[in-house]
Order: sequence, then C-alpha cells, then structure tokens
Amino acid sequence: MPDNHNNITDFSSLFEKQIKPAPGVLLLAEPFMESPEFRRSVVLVTEHSEDGTMGFILNRKLAIKPTQAIDDFPEFEDTLFYGGPVNTELLFYVHTLGNLLEGSVEIMDGVYMGGDFETLKDLLRDGKVKTTQIRFFAGYSGWTTGQLKSEMKQHSWILTKGSKNLVMKDNNNLWKNILKDLGGKYAMVADFPEDPTLN
Repeated sequence: MPDNHNNITDFSSLFEKQIKPAPGVLLLAEPFMESPEFRRSVVLVTEHSEDGTMGFILNRKLAIKPTQAIDDFPEFEDTLFYGGPVNTELLFYVHTLGNLLEGSVEIMDGVYMGGDFETLKDLLRDGKVKTTQIRFFAGYSGWTTGQLKSEMKQHSWILTKGSKNLVMKDNNNLWKNILKDLGGKYAMVADFPEDPTLN
C-alpha cells in the first residue's frame, strides 16, 4: 500500500468530487506519494469489484522489449512496461484489437484486455498488429478488498476518466499532462517538485 508524504500542502479540495473506481478510470498518484512503484504514476483500472481492484501503470517504461522477456515471442518492436508489483514474471496486454483476440475483455470504449495468447503471437508474426494497437506489461497493480477505498480516503489518488488515446499513447509525461488538461488546481499540482521541501 502506497505511503503518503505528510506534507504541509492541503490537497483536500482536489478530491471532493472524485469519480469512483471502475474499468477505464485512471488513478493518478498524489504528487508526494513516497512509494517508489507508484510515485507520479498513472494506473489504468481494468477490474474493480467488492473483491478488489486490478490495473496497470501506464508510465513506467522498462529497458527491454517483450521479445526479450518472453520465450518464443515473435519479433515486435514494442516497449515493455512495468504494470505493477504483482506477478512481475507474467506478461499482460491491453489492446484495441477487439474480437480478433478471442476471450479479450472490453474495459472501456475501444480498449480491451487479454485474449488468446497464441492467436496474438500469430497476428504479430504476420505483421497484423501495430505498436499503436497494443501495450505490454510485466506484472500488474492490485488492491485487496477495501484497500483502494482506504487509500482514496487518505487522498493518495486523483481519479479521472480515461480514453483510448491516453491509454494507448506512449507518453513519458503522462502524469503531468493529464493533470494540466484537468486545469485549475490540478494544473498547479502538475508543476510541483517531487521533493516537497523544494516547493
């Protein structure tokens, strides 16, 4: 569970009218979160129920490609992202291929998760998948029953609705850009230094 920095800035006004967690919602870490995995992260929620929450960090790029991490994986010039600290030895994927991958689940308009892995490899070998159509993740982010709700009460996360463009676009400044697009007090937070003593 991410720890909040006990800083002197009151962010309560940023959290008063938050939307609720649901597939397709983005979780933006509050600016001074101390957890190294989640610092300034943007997490796409893919599953949410009374049993817990699952998602993938969208802005933690790794230095290797999927073909380097998975045996018998087709050559594909795409980036592998760190999805979160749970099951980092497993590969997950979010895509816009829809019904081309049997068993995939639509998590928001035009964006799907999972699907038949062997079919995916065949599509990759045949050059039928573009890098703009799929995102690969090592591991995922997970919260047990009530854990995310508790963190939201502590103002750990700013929630906003996601979009296909935000999810599929490779953007190192995603956290900052989303906050700036939200405008107002959120835009001011986007420019805060990571070290609150420098603020």
